[in-house]
Amino acid sequence: MNEPQQSFDKVLKIMLGLGILLPFLVASYTCQVISSSLLAKGLLFVTIFTFAFLIYWIVVRTIVQFLEE
Repeated sequence: MNEPQQSFDKVLKIMLGLGILLPFLVASYTCQVISSSLLAKGLLFVTIFTFAFLIYWIVVRTIVQFLEE
């Protein structure tokens, strides 16, 4: 009886882990390539991380909605 709940928890942890890791990697790489000053890197990192996370979250929610139908 607990197996579906454990499976759901595992999938949720993986989705959240990827939701943090992938935008972090994209933002850190982009900041290193584009800017040179520390302040510019910080501002650019926050902006790119936010947009990458939102894009990831929208895609994941769309996939989940298609799978629920």
